[in-house]
Parts: sequence; structure tokens; C-alpha cells
Amino acid sequence: MSAAASHDIRLERFSTFNRMGGKFRVAVINRCNLDCFFCHNEGMANPRRHSALEKPRARPQLKVLEPALSDEDLHAMIEAYADLGGVQINLTGGEPLSRADIVPFLQRLRRGATRTVLNTNALLAERLLAVPKLSTLDAIFASLHTTDEERFRQDLGGRNARKVMDHIAALRRHGYETQVNYSLGPHNLLHFDDVLDFILRERLNLKVIALVRFSDEPMFYRGPWIDPDQIEQKLRGRGATYVREEDTVGGHKTTWQLGDSVVLVKNIGRGRLRTDFCSGCSVSQGCGEGIYGLRVGVDGLFKPCLLRKDGFRSVDRVGSYREQILDAISAMMGRAESAEFVSGAPS
Repeated sequence: MSAAASHDIRLERFSTFNRMGGKFRVAVINRCNLDCFFCHNEGMANPRRHSALEKPRARPQLKVLEPALSDEDLHAMIEAYADLGGVQINLTGGEPLSRADIVPFLQRLRRGATRTVLNTNALLAERLLAVPKLSTLDAIFASLHTTDEERFRQDLGGRNARKVMDHIAALRRHGYETQVNYSLGPHNLLHFDDVLDFILRERLNLKVIALVRFSDEPMFYRGPWIDPDQIEQKLRGRGATYVREEDTVGGHKTTWQLGDSVVLVKNIGRGRLRTDFCSGCSVSQGCGEGIYGLRVGVDGLFKPCLLRKDGFRSVDRVGSYREQILDAISAMMGRAESAEFVSGAPS
């Protein structure tokens, strides 16, 4: 096969990735002020724990691992992805707002028409609220997994769920498109109604997804996997209107309208994408995400899948970021004829 033909195939697969909702997730720091027991930390070595099942500490360590990539590297990769026509970039961590220089970092972004989203726990939102709304930031996805202060301490290692809620509301009032992300598990299912009450009161959008498995520990979920069907039953009981559903990378997605709020429910039990990349994977039955997004971070590794650590690849800092991104996403998507959506709860 000629180089030109191979290049065309990569672009075609990149286009499919985009069309199906694929994301480029860029972790800009490996530090966080929380210690959520289910945190996948974008596949980076987590300085706050040694095991996915370790009991969260009340005061998580704030150790910073020496970054393998500079800010210049991160900005160059973001620009390369945008130049390719990537639909969305998610800036993650760790906790991005734990960077004291996060505002200048965001102001320097060059991402063209690519939608740029900041994923945050919102505890340090003052760093965004202290300056005018940033034109380089299209939306904020703020985590709110419980409104219960005891659960917030025990499961997330934090001390003030109310502060999170106040900051999320303030970010919306500051002019940011703001969505609440709610990771569903046996630990917080009973608190969903309180989260729903909050988003309705503040006229926020909501995204619900079962915990994303990044460990093959048999008790990763701290109990049985919770089917998001239970959330949809609650939405129907509240009078939500069904809008649409579709198969996307990362899982089957159903959209509901409830008052002024849009609620997205991702359910891998109804469908998650498997491709050539998944062939021979020993944990594919337990996968909590399927093919979803390309991850990269300050640790200097491209990660097509959180569970397939054998698929992690070092970033070549002297090579073309454009070519490396195309190669990685092409390998993730594989041949169209072998791609399939599979259903069933993760094992």
C-alpha cells in the first residue's frame, strides 16, 4: 500500500471518529484536590493512591509528578488536532484548575473551530470567576457525583459538596455553558434525585454515565454494576421527554428533555464500540467504555484505551504531532467492516 493510500485511510478513520463523537482528552496536570475512589486519572499514574480500591484519604496528597511534556507540547498537540478538524478537545487532569496558571494556559489556546471543554471538580472555580469569561473555552463539564456531605468525604476525599454546587451555579451565571457530569455507581444511586433537583433548579444540563472501568479489580465498582436504565426510569417518573438515541463512541447515548435541562444518559450496557483494536484483549468483556477517545497527558503517553496498557505509546516530542494523532486514532477505529456495537453489562 502506498503512503498516500495509507494516509487517506487514516483521514477517513479520523472522520468517522469525529462523526461518532470521539474526543481528544488532554490532561494538563497530574494533581488533584480530591481523591475519588473511581478516578481513572486519564490513565496516568495517580500520585494520590496505589490501588483503585484503596480507601480515600480525607486529605489527599498534592504531590506533583514531574511532567514529561511541556506546555508548548500540549498546546502544539491541541493545535494539531484542531487543524485536522477535530470536533472536540477536553482539557482534563488531575484537576486542571489546580494549576495556578490555568487562566494564562487557556488564554494561549489556538483551537480554531474545535470545541474546547474544561473538565473540573469546580472547587477552585474562583480562578475562572475572577476574570472575564474566556473566549477560548466553549464549555465547562463540572463533576457532581453526590450532594451528600458524608459520601463526598468518604468516596471523593473532599470536605464541601455545597461549595462544588455553588461554584457550578456561579460558572453558569458567569456566562459559561455548563454541564454537570454524574458518574453512576452503587455508592451514589440513591443520591441521584438530589443531583437532579440541583440541575433543574439551576437550569443546567446533565450527563449520566456508569463508572468507567480502568482497573480489572473484581470489586472495582464496590458492588454490582449499576445499569443507567434505572436513571431513565427516574427521568420518566419526573415527566422527562424522550428526544433521541444513538450509538456513539463511548457507548449508547439517550437524550432527554426535562424542563429547561437536557439530560444525556450513556449506557454501555446497550452498546459499546469494539474494533480491530479490541481484538485479543483479555479484558474486553469487562470493558466499561469501549472505543471512546484518544487520551494524552503531561505523562507523555498516548492512551487509546484505559484498560489496554499495552496500547500506551510514548509521545515523540520531535515527531509530527499531527501524524502521531492520526496513527493513534486510525489504530483505534480499525477497519469499518470489523467494527461492531456489543451490549451487556461489563463483567
